[in-house]
Amino acid sequence: MLGEISVYDLRLNTKEVHDYAKRCEIKASTQELDELATLSEGWFSIIYLNFKSYQLNGRWLSSTTDIFSLINEVLLEPLSEDEREFLILIGICNEFSKEQAAYLWAGSDRDSDSEELLNSLSKNNAFITRTDNLYRFHHMLQQCTRYHFSQKPLDYQQKSYTRLGDWFMNEENYIPAYYSYAKAENFERILSCLEKDRAKSLNSEHAKDFFSWIGNCPEEILLQNPNALTACMVKMFAFNNIAELKRLKSLLLKSLEMNKTLSNEEKNNLMGDAEISESFTAYNNISAMSAYHRRACTLLGRATYSIDQKGAWTFSAPSILMMYHRAVGFADAENEEMKECMPYYYQVSNGHGNGSEYVFAAELHYERGEFIDADISNKVAMSAAKRKNQFSVMLTSEFLNMRLELLRGDYGKVKKSMLSFRELLRKEKQYTLLNTLDICQMFIASSLNRPQDTPGWLSEGRLSDTLMMFPAIPMLHTYYNQLLLAKGEYTALIARKEECHRLYGIFSNVLCILWLHIQLAAAFEKIGRAEDAINELKIALNLAMPDNFLMPFAENEDYISKQLTELKREEEYSDYIDRIFELSGLVQTGRVKIISKHFQKHADYGLSERELEIAKLAALRMTVSEIANKLHLSEGTVRNHLSRVFSKVGVSGTKKNKRLELEKLFKGSGINN
Repeated sequence: MLGEISVYDLRLNTKEVHDYAKRCEIKASTQELDELATLSEGWFSIIYLNFKSYQLNGRWLSSTTDIFSLINEVLLEPLSEDEREFLILIGICNEFSKEQAAYLWAGSDRDSDSEELLNSLSKNNAFITRTDNLYRFHHMLQQCTRYHFSQKPLDYQQKSYTRLGDWFMNEENYIPAYYSYAKAENFERILSCLEKDRAKSLNSEHAKDFFSWIGNCPEEILLQNPNALTACMVKMFAFNNIAELKRLKSLLLKSLEMNKTLSNEEKNNLMGDAEISESFTAYNNISAMSAYHRRACTLLGRATYSIDQKGAWTFSAPSILMMYHRAVGFADAENEEMKECMPYYYQVSNGHGNGSEYVFAAELHYERGEFIDADISNKVAMSAAKRKNQFSVMLTSEFLNMRLELLRGDYGKVKKSMLSFRELLRKEKQYTLLNTLDICQMFIASSLNRPQDTPGWLSEGRLSDTLMMFPAIPMLHTYYNQLLLAKGEYTALIARKEECHRLYGIFSNVLCILWLHIQLAAAFEKIGRAEDAINELKIALNLAMPDNFLMPFAENEDYISKQLTELKREEEYSDYIDRIFELSGLVQTGRVKIISKHFQKHADYGLSERELEIAKLAALRMTVSEIANKLHLSEGTVRNHLSRVFSKVGVSGTKKNKRLELEKLFKGSGINN
């Protein structure tokens, strides 16, 4: 059904050139039009420009087919000097309003009226279009005007780009302002923009340019702008440039020592801002960060300017426990540190991150299988976060609530939560957190063995597309590994081992490391490397047991049940693994309930292909002996498979009752069809 458009369909044939000329009332002869059709090879833009020339001069253009030469000959050379200079100047904009054009033109020291020029130039000119009060040049005309602009004196170019940057900064449209000032190499204005914006508009996609602006800025200019220095420091941490953060701190100290105009109060405020910015060099050491915050409390006479109160306290991470648990066996101590230290940070930041300590506690309860306590702490966290409009903390709380709903088997609430929170984030313009919500969705899809429900950019492995800041990246990779497991891409996961170890080790993200060893154990088992699988699982257990973390194993029991059963024989793991199996039963029950209700036609309950095959036959009331004969397996193998089937689908009871429950379950899901 696809109708392909070829290059020839985009050219006018000779008859079409004649028809076009008639519509435009071009009084050329048949011979002249035939000549133009040959000269132009049918390209519409060239024909248009020749018609414009014929209308003005009664002749075709020169024989050149260089479109830029033709644009210059037809659209620029016939203009008055003011019209031509106006076009060349305004061409530095990607799009512009008449007010913006007037502002730029006013800086050219010419007397002609910009609105009259714009109306005159845009009338009957297909290379200048207007939509919603915004004008745009066709890219070919813009390329031509920009070439002419590049031939202007350097001081004229810099003056023009500076004025363009001023327009954008006055409009609080900071990103184009930064880039306009950068083209002007006007570092004073870049720093003014950073001070006014507090660098809030810059995301990871701008990091390389940001480093260039600050790195190339002369030191004497940096020293004259202490407010801009504090704005840049925290952004340097977010972009993982700690060395530059420390350089800026030393420049700030030097600047304040030199400065004779700031009051002591103003200097103390700047030093307090610097303490907050520098505290991130101690991330994720809660007490060490708090030492900076306490010093800031003694210095600041106002809320810090180094933090965007509307920004993501979590750096867009989906889990606070994953961010701040950094030492094996110290989760309880870290929990107490959060409770003690966060009030100092709230004092200087006007409640930025409010509720985070309760999310930490709630997640800790969850990972230990203490679901009632997790639910209570999580509700307290959500209430605290809402009081200060802390959307990033609200999202971590909501994600934990989704995981609790999965245990309850209520997928309807999970879907509703996902949709309503996405709507809230869009309404509040919390666009970076939309990436975080996608990651939460990826984890839930992987948990339900439905990788097809993962957002496209993540499913395709385009992890660099995220706007998340560097401290949140380890969690992105942890949940992406879970997707690889759900997709059965085991070797791809194993190949990421060294990359993930390096990434997780930067800030000692212990939970990410723990999950990685579980994921590797699962992947090694799937490709038949049982010894490697056991070794990875032992490492994971040794990391988890001091803090009593159980749920990472329970949520992955589908993949690691065989290794867990084998390790249960070892005394040091026996009781711990019993508790894991107990929790995994709850996980499986919730999944089965969701799958049977919402995904009946596609339900496989996390069973392998062989397990599913045996389960179907058992649901048809075939005996172990009959199944073994049909599939050419030993009866012992069939019994082992059935044992895992009953465990995974959450069926318990007597042998007869298990068979009946299995029959009901599979008939209800339509899986035997």
